[in-house]
Amino acid sequence: MAKKPAVQADNDAPLGHNSITDDDKRVLFFMNRNAYVAALATKKAADAALKNVGKKVKADLGDHGLLQIKLYEESRTPEGEAKIKARMEAERQAARWAGLPINAQVDMFEDLAPLAERAFAEGEEAGLRGDTFDNPHDPNTDYGRQYEAGWKSGQAKLAEGFQKLEADELIKAAPDADPFEDEASRVAAE
Repeated sequence: MAKKPAVQADNDAPLGHNSITDDDKRVLFFMNRNAYVAALATKKAADAALKNVGKKVKADLGDHGLLQIKLYEESRTPEGEAKIKARMEAERQAARWAGLPINAQVDMFEDLAPLAERAFAEGEEAGLRGDTFDNPHDPNTDYGRQYEAGWKSGQAKLAEGFQKLEADELIKAAPDADPFEDEASRVAAE
């Protein structure tokens, strides 16, 4: 005659090969609870940091700065570009229906700039993003040289922006400091 498995508690499954004890379950509960609380704290810190970045973007670029950044990121994939074009066409159509003057264009997305100019602009954008140098053009062609020049220009502008930001942060950190006052003269004055 087969034995009935021992029962741990009224609401628990019988003890056996795949079951755990109430104490084991309690330990697992607190392990998972601690992991959840830590992850939640990390999420809250990340949310606060993201909110602060949004405030800085608004202060630096205005009310539509964050929208511009989101559109830029969305446009970096073919799917995102298609969504943006469809959304812009719907907005253009609604604006026309509302009687807003809309300039007529055959294709508002057609890039009429010469290839060399586009290569420079693409390189500069890659440099401003901080991408490592990866020239999609043959470096021995005008397009390749323009892309490289644009990338270098973008990197230089990015570095200059960081230098200005660091200088601004130093000025904000010590607004009352006199850069010409040395330690000896300050101590003598006290």
